[in-house]
Amino acid sequence: MKQNVYDDPYFFEGYMDLRSSEGGFNAAIEEPAVYSLLPPLEGLHILDLGCGFGKFASFCLKKGAAHVLGVDISQKMISEAKNRIKDPRASFLVTPTEDFEVDEGSFNLVVSSMCFHYVKDISPVFEKVALALIEDGHFIFSVEHPICTSLLKGWCSSDKVPKKHWPVDDYKKETIRVSNWFVNGVIKYHRTIETYTNELIDTGFSIRRLLEPGPTITAVAEKPELSEHLRRPPILVLAGTKKAQPQDYV
Repeated sequence: MKQNVYDDPYFFEGYMDLRSSEGGFNAAIEEPAVYSLLPPLEGLHILDLGCGFGKFASFCLKKGAAHVLGVDISQKMISEAKNRIKDPRASFLVTPTEDFEVDEGSFNLVVSSMCFHYVKDISPVFEKVALALIEDGHFIFSVEHPICTSLLKGWCSSDKVPKKHWPVDDYKKETIRVSNWFVNGVIKYHRTIETYTNELIDTGFSIRRLLEPGPTITAVAEKPELSEHLRRPPILVLAGTKKAQPQDYV
C-alpha cells in the first residue's frame, strides 16, 4: 500500500499551517529554485505530480499555461486545490504518483515538487514522465536532499562536538527511512545524488541543470533562522530535457 499521510487529519492541519507562511522553507528556498529553471509557460500543457493544494498550478495559470493537470494521492489536497482554483484550464486527479496514466506526448512540461522521496521506485515514474512529454519537453523535480535523508536525524550537538552539526551516515544504503513529522512513522526513501541523476539519464533525459539551493541573502535578513540552511543543502533540484529518439535510416 502506498503511503498517504496527507489525508491524516492531524498531519493535514499541521502541514497547511506550515505552508500558510509565504516566508517559510518552501517559499524561501524550494520554489525560487524550481521557478528559476522553468521555460516560458505561456501556452504550455503542464503535468504537476504531487500537486498538493495547487500552488504551482495556480502560478502556471497566471503565467498563461494552456492547461495544468495536478495529480496527488491525497483526497484532502485535491479538494483544497479544487476549492482554490476554479479556472477551467486546470484539472485535478486523485491518484498516487506511481499510478498516473496520460496520453503519449501530451505535455510540454512535467514538474514534481518535494514528492519523489516518498516514492519507492522512481524508475517507472520517470519512464512514464518521458512517455508523457513531447520531444524536447522539460522535466523538473525537487526532493529532500540526500544529505538530509541519509539519517533523518536533524541538527545535533554533544559534549564532544558542542557546535550544532548535521550528521551524515549510511549515505550509500538506499533504503527506507522513517521519521516523525506531525505524525509518527512517515516513510521516506533515501537515494543518493548519483541515483537521482543516473535514473534521469537512463530514462532518456539530458541533464540541463542541478541545483542545491539555499536561502537568499534577502530571505535570511527577513528570517535569520533560515541561515542554518546555508550550512548544508536542504534540497536537490534536477532539470532534464527529453532527448530526441534516434532515427532509423535505410
